[in-house]
Amino acid sequence: MRCSESSSLLTHYQGGGYDAVREDDTASDIQTCVSSLGDVTAATLKDDEEEVDLAAKRRNHAPLLLVLSGLWVGLTLSSLDSSIVATIYPQIGTEFRSSNNAVWIATSYMVSHTALQPIYGRLSDAFGRKSALTFATTVFFIGSLLCGLATNMPSLVFARAIAGVGGGGLKTMAAIIISDLVPLRQRAHYQGYCNIADGVGAVLGAPLGGIITDTIGWRYCFLINVPLLLLSMYVCTQILYDYNLEEQGIDYPLFERMKDIDYAGSATLVTGAVSFLLATSLGGNMLPWSDPFIIGCFVVMLAAGACFCFVEARFAVHPVMPMSIVTTQSPLACLGTTFFAVMASFGMTFTTPLFYQGLLGYPASQSALITLPKVVALWCGSVMSGLYVAKTGHYRRFIRTAAMTAVFGMLAISCWEPDSSLGYMVFCLILDGWSTGAITTTIVVAMLSCLEKKDSATITSISFLFRHIGTVLGVSGTAAIFQGTTKAILTKEITGPGAQAIIDTARNSMMDVRELLPPEVLPVVLDAYQTAIRFAFYFCVLASFMSLICTMFVKQNKLNTKVSTWQKPSEVVIDRKPLKLYESNH
Repeated sequence: MRCSESSSLLTHYQGGGYDAVREDDTASDIQTCVSSLGDVTAATLKDDEEEVDLAAKRRNHAPLLLVLSGLWVGLTLSSLDSSIVATIYPQIGTEFRSSNNAVWIATSYMVSHTALQPIYGRLSDAFGRKSALTFATTVFFIGSLLCGLATNMPSLVFARAIAGVGGGGLKTMAAIIISDLVPLRQRAHYQGYCNIADGVGAVLGAPLGGIITDTIGWRYCFLINVPLLLLSMYVCTQILYDYNLEEQGIDYPLFERMKDIDYAGSATLVTGAVSFLLATSLGGNMLPWSDPFIIGCFVVMLAAGACFCFVEARFAVHPVMPMSIVTTQSPLACLGTTFFAVMASFGMTFTTPLFYQGLLGYPASQSALITLPKVVALWCGSVMSGLYVAKTGHYRRFIRTAAMTAVFGMLAISCWEPDSSLGYMVFCLILDGWSTGAITTTIVVAMLSCLEKKDSATITSISFLFRHIGTVLGVSGTAAIFQGTTKAILTKEITGPGAQAIIDTARNSMMDVRELLPPEVLPVVLDAYQTAIRFAFYFCVLASFMSLICTMFVKQNKLNTKVSTWQKPSEVVIDRKPLKLYESNH
């Protein structure tokens, strides 16, 4: 007899009267129900025990906090290396008598850091999580050591490029491994802490670089990474192992696994990314946008992009960026959401100092202090969104709420005037920071929830590429708008002898215009600044609005409360190469 609400244990109705059910039948039914409940409970407890054992096995039964600490140290150092050169590269350029090339110290790291990030997802699938993380950590270690020992500008730029290859991998592999170690529903919670680690490195980089340079020398800005990386090296070599290969039953030789790499797709992707990053980093900064080198970079980017799409769609057996992922509604909407969100936020981050220092005349220290609440709000948004998703299992409504908050905050910032109150401006920055932290945290869970486990590393690495390209476009886009608008206004308003010198001073020495320009010209320049900054703010508003539109296409999926697993692959032989078909329990 099945135990249910419709199965009475005491009586049943028969022909208009009640017959008492026999006592032995009642006892038998109760025993059956209790036995069934006991079987369900036992099965649940067994599943929970297996779940705990699997998660512990992947980290070799080491404490989760120890593993995460090692990953977060690498993540923080990678971010620190991006920002620490902001205050030291002029001094390095002077020491090497190569100030005109000093910008390459930052550019070389950023280009290699971003361009190679999407490759790590497929590398970790083919060679294992531990192997990919160990490679990234080792390369970052070697690059940092070479930076500290560099004897001239070319060797330093080359060493920075090497460090960028490792630094990009540290960020990507930290996100991938955390996804393997914690349930998807808890993923946003831990992603919030990743954002904090990333933010700590970004915030501390510039002031820490200045302090180290003034006390013990700029070389130790890079050498400081060497001892701190020891914890990451310990996690790589002593705790983690290539659990994803073991769980999938991949035991064929290394040479065979090398055939699974999408070399053509990787080469075209990296070529296109490097060309784009060089064009947007140098264009309007070191070189005019009309320079043949910048135009050539864009041509190469378009050609490489076309070749990449063709290779991925027609020839790649194990594509580095599967078209089935980036052309599916929800994953594509998630990538668009994070792309436009970081474009708006970072564009705003690099424009607000122009408002404070150039238009209002604040010193750099006061400008940095005003923007500090935005950083704190970003961390709060990351943690709050993670806790919300872990508790409720819902992410779509939170993403949309955060995107609407971002649009409201950007609109409020675009209305800033020189006489706006400080409290109002700080409040606007808090809205911007909180929404960015919430979006970048929850969108990771949204992406992973709509894909199979076998695609988690790939989509994670792709998302980092979209985030960094969005960052570059946000910074370069607002800078181009500001410079172009300022030049157009001043060219129209200032004429006569010496006009070009005044315009050049206004564009190149923004922080010193009050001392360098005649008093009768200063109001015209400040008005041009205000108009140009407002147009740059409008660009950020548009980007945040595009992010909001993308959230409308993000689907809500049920979040797994258990650690995701791979099943053993079934092999289908196609042209001599085995094609792996995996299933997932997402």
